[in-house]
Amino acid sequence: MRKPRLPNRPARLLFAVAGLLLAAPVLAGTWQWRDASGRMVYSDQPPPSSVPASRILRAPASAQGAGTQAATPAGAGQTSAAAGQAPAGTGAAAPRSWVEKEQASRKRALEREEVERKQGAEREQAARNARVCEEARTALRTLESGLRMSYVDDKGERQVLDEAERARRAEAARQEIARSCTGAS
Repeated sequence: MRKPRLPNRPARLLFAVAGLLLAAPVLAGTWQWRDASGRMVYSDQPPPSSVPASRILRAPASAQGAGTQAATPAGAGQTSAAAGQAPAGTGAAAPRSWVEKEQASRKRALEREEVERKQGAEREQAARNARVCEEARTALRTLESGLRMSYVDDKGERQVLDEAERARRAEAARQEIARSCTGAS
């Protein structure tokens, strides 16, 4: 019995390349995602709506152009132009490397810290205004009560408020109320 003769090496290589070229269009039209249990799923149909976009690893180029939100990492069988695109609707290119992702994450963290710092400063200013407002209202009520009032002057002597000084202080309290009590009841 004769042994079958194998094709020579260049012919085998040619058959392998032809097989890969014929398989490329088949792979180009497939979806790839991880299911809930973590298994890799390949299909010619889109994944069910229960699969989040973050688990979709590859989508056909025609589906990506039609606005399907698929998270396609660079080098997952897509061309470099399609791999660098962001999901539809974001308007910006997605980071392509872990360094760019880290930089984007740090930038978002800094922006959050800045917003929180501004909000904290606004809360502190609002609390200060509320305290000043309440003190000015209390002072105005006291001045308008008609009670006899006194104060200690620069020499350390007690002085009784006359009507002119009482009116001047009441007007200053009204101005402070107008400045610091905006929005307060």
